[in-house]
Amino acid sequence: MQAPFRPLSSVLTLLLCNVIAVSANAQQANDTKIQSNQEAPSIKKDQVQRVEIQARGEVQLARQEAAARTIISNTDLVKFGDANILDAMRRVPGVQVNNNKIQLLGMNANYTQVLIDGEPPRGVNVEDIPMQMIERIEIYRTANAQFSTQAVGGTVNIILKRAASTAQQSIKFTASHIQREQGSVEWNNSGKQGNFSHAVGVTASLNSIGANIPRNTNTEQTITDEVGKVLQQYDTGTQRRMQDRDIRITPRLQYKTDSSINLTSTTMFAYGSGETDNAKEYTFLKNVPSSPDVPEDIPTLKIKKIQSRDTNERTNLNSTLRATTSFSNDLKLDISAGFHANRTKNTQHSKNYGLDGELNFLRDYDTNVRVLGAHTSGKISIPSNAEHDLVMGWTGSGTTVHIERNQTDNYSNSSTPIYLPQNARNELYKSALYAQDEWKFQKNSSIYLGLRWESLTINSEGSAQEKSKYSTSVLSPIVQTMWQLNPQNTDRVRLGLARTYQAPNDFYLVSPRIYSVNNSIQNANFVGNPNLRPELAWGLDAAYEHNGKDGLNYSVRAKVQQVNDLHRDTIYFENKAWWKKYVNSGNAVGQSLELSTQFPLKRFIDDAPDLDVSMTYIHFWSDVKGLPQPFNQLNPYTYQFTLNLNYRLKDVPLTLGMNTKMQDSHWQQISVSDREYVKAAANLDLFGLWKFDKKSQLRLAINNITNSNIVDTTSRSNVPGYISTLHTTLDRARTVNLSYEYKF
Repeated sequence: MQAPFRPLSSVLTLLLCNVIAVSANAQQANDTKIQSNQEAPSIKKDQVQRVEIQARGEVQLARQEAAARTIISNTDLVKFGDANILDAMRRVPGVQVNNNKIQLLGMNANYTQVLIDGEPPRGVNVEDIPMQMIERIEIYRTANAQFSTQAVGGTVNIILKRAASTAQQSIKFTASHIQREQGSVEWNNSGKQGNFSHAVGVTASLNSIGANIPRNTNTEQTITDEVGKVLQQYDTGTQRRMQDRDIRITPRLQYKTDSSINLTSTTMFAYGSGETDNAKEYTFLKNVPSSPDVPEDIPTLKIKKIQSRDTNERTNLNSTLRATTSFSNDLKLDISAGFHANRTKNTQHSKNYGLDGELNFLRDYDTNVRVLGAHTSGKISIPSNAEHDLVMGWTGSGTTVHIERNQTDNYSNSSTPIYLPQNARNELYKSALYAQDEWKFQKNSSIYLGLRWESLTINSEGSAQEKSKYSTSVLSPIVQTMWQLNPQNTDRVRLGLARTYQAPNDFYLVSPRIYSVNNSIQNANFVGNPNLRPELAWGLDAAYEHNGKDGLNYSVRAKVQQVNDLHRDTIYFENKAWWKKYVNSGNAVGQSLELSTQFPLKRFIDDAPDLDVSMTYIHFWSDVKGLPQPFNQLNPYTYQFTLNLNYRLKDVPLTLGMNTKMQDSHWQQISVSDREYVKAAANLDLFGLWKFDKKSQLRLAINNITNSNIVDTTSRSNVPGYISTLHTTLDRARTVNLSYEYKF
């Protein structure tokens, strides 16, 4: 009799459950063994020291708080020699990075909130932060009143290092190969003199092309009627070459006044420029796409080949001054204020060839975006008895965005250029008030109560759009509780309930009409929808955690969410062209189960090598009302499995490590008319670290070592009367990083 087939996800779930169960059952026996034989070879001196170090600081504090958070240290982030936080976060369990956006699994990247020291990264990008300036990463799966509750999927908070108490300098050189050679140099300086301390990081880099920017992209599109007759068919091939230069400066200054006021100034400045050459060619196998709905004086756009050169220049700046102090009655005050600005200039010169291969027209884009804003925040910690920790606070920001976009077309059959100037001005205002109390109602247990009110207002006007105003506000209650199951707090249970929301992307709201070349179902024009409402969600999170003093950790976490008024794009045919806009459509329910464990192999085998093991398995279920079955799900995957190994050799100063991620793929209905299948490639990364002495070290990392260089995406649109299929293939690349760091 043939054995029944079991999906890989079920096997992985069973395997990890057994590991956790065996770990739990072995706990009591192993603790007895340690107590009876303190000199047992399974517990080495360096291992005890390592456990004691890990038990202190933020990790230990997080285990005692009711508000659940996961801590990722700088040591874990820099293992593979990544140049920026985006590349490092790809290996964190439950995290993905898509289109340079950090995403907590379960929902797409728009639902994940990313912060720097508790504030949005205004004026700068998170990849502008030097890795050596990052102290740790905090991941909140449930909302927290101190942060914006615009975090349906969760919050990733990047904590920067405080100004150093001792003088230290370091320099780091990195040489990389990602399809082409590239490199960077990073210098850090820190020190303290009296009441003044500082930390400054400077990074300069030269990039040819990123691992997530494909050099080659190929698409195949077919449009049929409802009975399968081919109405239109064409392929598109794109080749890309780019070069990019960046410099980043991040000074962080701290001064303590004689009146015990701590002043901290944090500034992030980044400048970059680059060029990209693109060659895109369309091959029409049957019929030609319909012309877009453009003004009558613009000729028909039926293009066979486009050659373009893009240049970009960008300047980002964010500066914040923070003041903290404590009064005689233990009242604590924390206030910050600052400004943010950035400017982006893009130009594109393209040659557009017609179906006969002759030059049809030249097009020049000139886009300037200027952003200027100010922000403030503050919180007051109110003294109370030992059972309560009361905090009240506020945040506020105002940002003005100026957009100038000029398009010039020069046609071969006309001596008169056609100008399409556009300009827009958007004003974004955000404000919030919050209060929270962490109440230790028993010696070993506590409850967190939070309430946050947020408002968002967008004013928009422009030459290609009507003047509009959008305003919304959300009140979010948050409850989290933590029960310690023993006095040592090695075992605990958590439960959290929170209301969160997702405000509409301002581009979805106020975008002017954008016309596409070769208009089709899969390449539709776009227009904003000022009537979009925010998505509202309720989330329930539960967890059991164990952190043994012998290094054995394991946890089980479950989460369920209800999301209403989802933002979905819709495709429609109007005025002889296909159009896309976002609307509120349907509700969704999502569930997830996460199993994780970390342990030294010596925990189970006395004479095992000095190997640390970490495994995480996450399973997802979801159902989206209002979308066609059977693919009406929030995720294009069912599970993700992550395995980390860290091995320290005894006789040589060498540490080796491995990270691998696997997840499945399935069809996902992404709108009423469209569904998508993304083939997920398995990743395998390796690193080696050689420490010459306390001052110098050499690190080699090879990422995507299996060279899974093909990512396939298939999209299918079913609009009444038409069925469109689009298949896209992207190149990925193996990445090799070699870095040398010296401290002096």
